[in-house]
Amino acid sequence: MNVRLTHLRADHLTAPLALRRTTPRLSWRLEAEGAPASAVAHRVRIHRAIPDGTSEMVHDTGWVDSPDGTSQPDGFTGLPGEEYRWQVTVRTADGGETTAESGFGIGLSEWGAPWAEPVQQPVLEDGPLQLGPEAFGAAASAGPPGDRLHPPRHLRQSFALPARPVRARLRITSQGVHQPSVNGAPVGDGVLAPGYESYQHAISVMTHDVTAQLAPGENVLGVVLGDGWYAGRISILGRSAQYGDLLRASWRLEVDLPDGTRMLITPDDSVTSARGPIDWSDIFIGERHDARSAIPGWDAPGFDDSGWNACALRTVEVPLRPFIGEPITRVAELPVQQILTTPSGDTVLDFGQVLAGRVRMTVRGRRGQVVRLEHAEVVDSTGEFLDNILGVNKDQADEYVLSGAPEGETWEPLFTFHGFRYVKLIGYPGAPRPEDFAAVVIANDLEQTASFRSSDPRLDRLVQNTIWSQRSNFLAVPTDCPQRERAGWTGDLQIFAPTAATLMGVASFLERWLENLRTDQSVRDGVVPIIVPMPPAMDEVDHGEDSVLDIRDAAGWSDAVTIAPWELYRHYGDPRFLSDNLAAMTAWVEHQTKDAAVTLPPRLRDAPLSERQRANHALLWNGRMNFGDWLAPSTLASGEDEFEAMMIAPKLTAELTGPLFQLRSLDLLAAASDELGDDAEATRRRAQAAEVRRAFAEEYLADDGRIIPDMQGIYVLALAFDAVPADRKATVVDRLVELIHTAGDHLDTGFVSVPFLLDVLWENGHAELARTLLHQDSAPSWLYEVDHGATTIWEAWHAVHEDGTVDRVSMNHYAFGCVVDWIMRRQAGIDLVAPGYARWRIAPDLDGRLDHCAAHVDTPSGRLAVEWSRDRDAASLTITVPPGTSGTVVVPDGWRLDGESEHGAGTRTLTIARESTAS
Repeated sequence: MNVRLTHLRADHLTAPLALRRTTPRLSWRLEAEGAPASAVAHRVRIHRAIPDGTSEMVHDTGWVDSPDGTSQPDGFTGLPGEEYRWQVTVRTADGGETTAESGFGIGLSEWGAPWAEPVQQPVLEDGPLQLGPEAFGAAASAGPPGDRLHPPRHLRQSFALPARPVRARLRITSQGVHQPSVNGAPVGDGVLAPGYESYQHAISVMTHDVTAQLAPGENVLGVVLGDGWYAGRISILGRSAQYGDLLRASWRLEVDLPDGTRMLITPDDSVTSARGPIDWSDIFIGERHDARSAIPGWDAPGFDDSGWNACALRTVEVPLRPFIGEPITRVAELPVQQILTTPSGDTVLDFGQVLAGRVRMTVRGRRGQVVRLEHAEVVDSTGEFLDNILGVNKDQADEYVLSGAPEGETWEPLFTFHGFRYVKLIGYPGAPRPEDFAAVVIANDLEQTASFRSSDPRLDRLVQNTIWSQRSNFLAVPTDCPQRERAGWTGDLQIFAPTAATLMGVASFLERWLENLRTDQSVRDGVVPIIVPMPPAMDEVDHGEDSVLDIRDAAGWSDAVTIAPWELYRHYGDPRFLSDNLAAMTAWVEHQTKDAAVTLPPRLRDAPLSERQRANHALLWNGRMNFGDWLAPSTLASGEDEFEAMMIAPKLTAELTGPLFQLRSLDLLAAASDELGDDAEATRRRAQAAEVRRAFAEEYLADDGRIIPDMQGIYVLALAFDAVPADRKATVVDRLVELIHTAGDHLDTGFVSVPFLLDVLWENGHAELARTLLHQDSAPSWLYEVDHGATTIWEAWHAVHEDGTVDRVSMNHYAFGCVVDWIMRRQAGIDLVAPGYARWRIAPDLDGRLDHCAAHVDTPSGRLAVEWSRDRDAASLTITVPPGTSGTVVVPDGWRLDGESEHGAGTRTLTIARESTAS
């Protein structure tokens, strides 16, 4: 039997150079060819890696009797700036042993280098300060980009080395986004570093291995600086300079030489800067590159920078911390599917897929000719290019000025990205050829960890659409959309968290985002903002009490602080997701509790209430305006003005979504306390939740099972969060089913309730109705989007109408793709039972509408896969189970499983028959 160890990770990352923790969590997978193998013990040894290639052992766990593929090496504390090799040996049940090795580094705890600030004009502050009609006007209303934007800066530092280094690490960060190079070659494959975060509180440092790029003699570090999220136009307002208006960079180049000495290169008075060929670049607006102004060799030895400006050196006052997670990279490239000529004569490239990224173009033409690329996600019903995104500074247009090189020239923007499928070409010389263009997909480089295929190609497409929307929006932070806002809305993330952690390896990505969440919460007395990072301009929006536009925290949004850590713990089995966030979870629940005691819903503030009613409402977090069950379809159809229609659901449902999500957070805080061993806190929170449940039922639940405002979403949330007493549950379920039938067997759930709709039906005896909603093909429904050409998940169920009319909304929001979690669990049948899939449940939907299905999830222990097919009387099920896990196979009533239901590691095929056939 061939046994090997794979997927060696330190804090969920492959050989990270600079971890933030000094005691990392180490993990691995055991894989075997042939008969399944199971681990019975492991041993981890950690060596400090000395630059000359030798090492010294600094920690040995000894043999640990455990089947787990993880080790938290108690007693080991890594030193800041040091690197380590670690070796794991696993002993299997047959007495064999296998070993594998990887590495990790510890980031710096102190920085000790200044900012290099190039000569520059401050970024112009523009864009609206308030959420109003001007924030949603046409992009052109802001004026030509060239009148408002400034050029990125090129920084250069030359230094000499006496010998070729044995190890060299570049640690670099910026206020703005940066692209480093050494001796004329790019450093790493990342883009838009260091990403987006709460810059006013802390900024991440990227660490790169540049050993092979350095040489004896003169060497040059080059850095290009752009506005990025720090100074550029961001968020729903599209406002610039929210964190600062001057760009800076800082670095530490640590060079270890063969003689054992170390050289440290940091910004000093030798750093120079100049303007390069990029006239302007903005995250939202786009980029203009004038190839005539190229500076050949500017970041290579031998270049004369005597005409460049000296950089000023500034003290770094904001905390700098090691970047955690996978960097933003070019994760894929897509070719042109067709070149369209619109009815009005425009030339439009169709890449066949809505995505986030930019276009790489090859072009030949005369010097000074300008090619403009405008980006959009749709064409309209007549085939015309349609700019579907409204808002100030949302241009999404790039320009390239040709140098006139006779052999042609190739260009890709550096510091911008767009949400698009279609690109309108303006000024392109000659006839464009498909091979001259590629859509470069930009995202954090997250591993895809799940797949799904079935007998219904529309469901397959729905899952793929969700993957594409996640890829487009897990970019720097988990955003709502990659074109209009690109903001880290907490509600979107909490809705999608179970699906996100199933489809991709999001552990480190969301760990970084949660750290920003905690940082933003820490200055708000427990309040979790609705966007993380919260752009300062959004914090200043004020439209008066009880206005949706003045929401600072919101039910189902701010509760991301309890929901996201819990989902990460469930999927990865890492208790640090709970321990790291427990104080923040507690602070949020305490805020809800205190606010409930002093606020009443607006409708009750002047009402004569009994003492019992006052006592009940003092328990319920229902006195603040929130988004309610946002975007409930029927409410959107009931208003003439689009903005007013969006406000209907909050006005109708906010009073109820508040206490319902209060229950959700209380339950999760109790569960987290349980997992972390605090029984007293768990008991206290459960008792508090019981009182909130009692008060909710008394105040809102009628004897006939109705909950006003009598909308699907409120019933769904009340049932999902166990807010309905057992003796009244049947009447509440009946009313929900009645409402669904009244809607023509369509969902009418809003933003925060739709993730729970199908499970509520399934668990309360209405599995067939859940299937009907999943397979519904008229709007509002998931498959309506698929049937109408969606390649991602739409923001609105009716984004494209039956007559082909296209609404000017985002075509790339992942939130409603939350249904994929249900599809994987209830259709494919892969269900997570214990954290990290230590226990699982396989329960294929043999009574459903699929004839066959195959799916997998890459768990922390390895691949858990199912493949099943069925006919009228029999079914076949193949399962693949990773080592160290076990679970149960469950078949529906009326079916009989031949053989055992309990299974451990290995692959096996099971036969299933209908009970009637067996009899």
